[in-house]
Amino acid sequence: MTLLLIIGLILILLGIVFVIASFAGKGKIQVAAGGFIGPIPFGFFSSPGMFWLWLILFLALLVIWLIFFKLFRGV
Repeated sequence: MTLLLIIGLILILLGIVFVIASFAGKGKIQVAAGGFIGPIPFGFFSSPGMFWLWLILFLALLVIWLIFFKLFRGV
């Protein structure tokens, strides 16, 4: 549990660093966020490339979830 908390804090700090770097003019930050509310998907993307990246990651996570669901269903 502590490791998960540390990883979460590191990700938040990295996000803050990226946003500050974006405002400093050192680069352009592209973002993608999405999820499901019940059966309805939603998403926010700053570019078409980020949409495709999010879609690929989401489908990979879906396949992993389905595999785990199938393997540990009776446990």
